[in-house]
Amino acid sequence: MNEVEEEVGAARGEREEYRVPRVLRAAEVLCADGERIRGRMFLPATAEAHAGPMRAEEWMNDPADFFPFLPDGEGSPVILSKQQTIMVTVMASADRDQALEGAPAPVRPIRVECGAVRIEGEVVIDLPAQQSRVLDLLNRDRSFLTVRDGALHHLVRKSHITRVTQAPDRGA
Repeated sequence: MNEVEEEVGAARGEREEYRVPRVLRAAEVLCADGERIRGRMFLPATAEAHAGPMRAEEWMNDPADFFPFLPDGEGSPVILSKQQTIMVTVMASADRDQALEGAPAPVRPIRVECGAVRIEGEVVIDLPAQQSRVLDLLNRDRSFLTVRDGALHHLVRKSHITRVTQAPDRGA
């Protein structure tokens, strides 16, 4: 457990035996009201599907409606609504999926618009071969779409997406 996590637990008066081990990951959250909050996400220290901590993508696609977030400069966390979250941006290195990166899956360059917010990047179509379109990925039963943009992963709430178009190929 790191110092920030210990401080947060102590500030809430939690007893050690009741705490669930968490790791903190740097993130920026764009809320539906336009506010951008920089800070840290609390992610479970273990994942069911792989070794190591849960990835931000897994956590945001978990069925829970709310998540704790520690804003920079604050001593205690806030609870944010996933439904009112347009996008969560994390470092790609903290959200790596070794199995997905090792598998030969199609990658598509896209531009995503959520009202006035626009991002470009790539999506990995990690679906069966007969479902290799961006449309299939968007219609997948997950709340957030991961758009990879170099060193960043943007986790975009699909219900806030207004338009998706093909972006110019970044390799060209």
